[in-house]
Amino acid sequence: MPLPADFYWTTRSASRPSDPLTVIACDGVWVVAMSQRIDDGIWIALLDRHRNGPGGPSRRCTSYEQGRAGAELWVARHEVRLRDDVDQIRRYREAVRANRLAKASIDPPFGWMG
Repeated sequence: MPLPADFYWTTRSASRPSDPLTVIACDGVWVVAMSQRIDDGIWIALLDRHRNGPGGPSRRCTSYEQGRAGAELWVARHEVRLRDDVDQIRRYREAVRANRLAKASIDPPFGWMG
């Protein structure tokens, strides 16, 4: 299933373009991040990565391919809310960029961002 418009797969780091595509982002905001556990090789999908930071809710994946497919379905199901969340983050970033000194008085849309 293709991702909704403006959502895209990317790598964890632009400096490692040969790494597998493990992040779904929109406007530079990570909404899903997949990672592979070192001890047993199981793939994990971290959902709502933008809301919860690195320690949010996760789902086990039976494989990398199944994890990607499940993540794409999840994004499609939650597209409206995700777009609203990304818009809140974009507005917050723009406000901080406009006046860095005001960052202390501007509440981030999600607590872990502060």
